[in-house]
Amino acid sequence: MKKLYTMLFCVLCAFSGFSQTRFFINLNGGLDYNFNKYYSPNAYEKFENGRTDFNAGLDLGYRFSDKVRFRLESRYVQYSFGQESSVLKSERSLYNLAFNPRLDFRVWSAKKFELFLSPGLRLEYVITSDGETQYTNGDYSRRYVLVKSDYRDKNSGFTGGAIFKYNYNNHLGFTLSPDYTFFANKVYEKNSGSLQRVSLNAGIEWRF
Repeated sequence: MKKLYTMLFCVLCAFSGFSQTRFFINLNGGLDYNFNKYYSPNAYEKFENGRTDFNAGLDLGYRFSDKVRFRLESRYVQYSFGQESSVLKSERSLYNLAFNPRLDFRVWSAKKFELFLSPGLRLEYVITSDGETQYTNGDYSRRYVLVKSDYRDKNSGFTGGAIFKYNYNNHLGFTLSPDYTFFANKVYEKNSGSLQRVSLNAGIEWRF
């Protein structure tokens, strides 16, 4: 029995040490700025940043070593766009889920600070949307259905960025992450180019 307890103690210590150096989570959120997210006919004036574009989510990560780690980002993403003329103002918001595999490479460290470069893929899906139109005569309409024949309900692309991390202690850290994403497709078929996004996120990271 004593040998069994000793073995269990060794296994728990090994697992504890392994988990402390390998797995981590990051709760984060921030602001986005999207380019080419809407097309407007010549008769209308478009505005691409009516409401604030933002994202929030949770990263699950695994450290292969002190210099290389893997993260799977799960994100809620919201962005809006619209158009207006002398007779109406119309705005639509898209609510998306994104799942992004990333590799982080540590390129610099000093005391409690670390800097990672982080390339990856972005896979984004529209889960719902809503639109509203206000007319100058006082009428109002609201539409929840996305016209899938005109707008894409999913998109993918390449993303890259950096992670500035401050390690408060061996477990708790704070991150600041600028990102750029180039999507493979247009949001709307008549857009002049593919959707692009610049993001800035702040997060709290916990290392087990």
